[in-house]
Amino acid sequence: NAPALWEDPRVGGRPNGGKGIRLASMDGGVHHQAAMFNGEGYSYPRGYPLGFLSNTNGKIIVSRAYFRTWDPPSDGDENPWPGTRGTPHGVHTAGTAAGDIVTADYQGAKVQISGVAPAAYVMSYRVFYNSITNDGSFYNAEGVAALEDIVRDGAQVLNTSWGDAQISPGGEYDAIDSALINAARAGIFIAMSNGNAGPLSQTG
Repeated sequence: NAPALWEDPRVGGRPNGGKGIRLASMDGGVHHQAAMFNGEGYSYPRGYPLGFLSNTNGKIIVSRAYFRTWDPPSDGDENPWPGTRGTPHGVHTAGTAAGDIVTADYQGAKVQISGVAPAAYVMSYRVFYNSITNDGSFYNAEGVAALEDIVRDGAQVLNTSWGDAQISPGGEYDAIDSALINAARAGIFIAMSNGNAGPLSQTG
């Protein structure tokens, strides 16, 4: 129902969807050269950019990566954006949420697509990467560090489309669950997937 939201007078049309909102992606990283994250026409809000400036461009206002010193990235995947062996999942999910309006070629037809909030800023927190041990997940230390940075950096919305990838078992005293609850208490709206093993009715 995104088109109906865009037509709401308070939004003012698709190009204004999510304008000014700061959306954090805690995933495999977003890429400053991806068409849906083109910085043309954007200006940084006060206090930004932050993190790895090589991956910021006005649309992307924060870029951080959480690489384990004892299990660093494999060759080609050592940047804050996904490399040759890194997952494109963060580009996909952040694009769905806040990708710019672009024209895509779908089976020979030109189709205009965008994220739900195409005018929103994107904040990239890369926790998934291909390591030298071929471990693509993240551990509690990286996850908690990323969530603390997300709060500190001023995110308003957080997308966490992890499914069952992260190793945290969850529960009352779980470190990641506690950090997520604290982020929500800090005022961040958190969107979480209901699994990532589809296509089944009970999965995200």
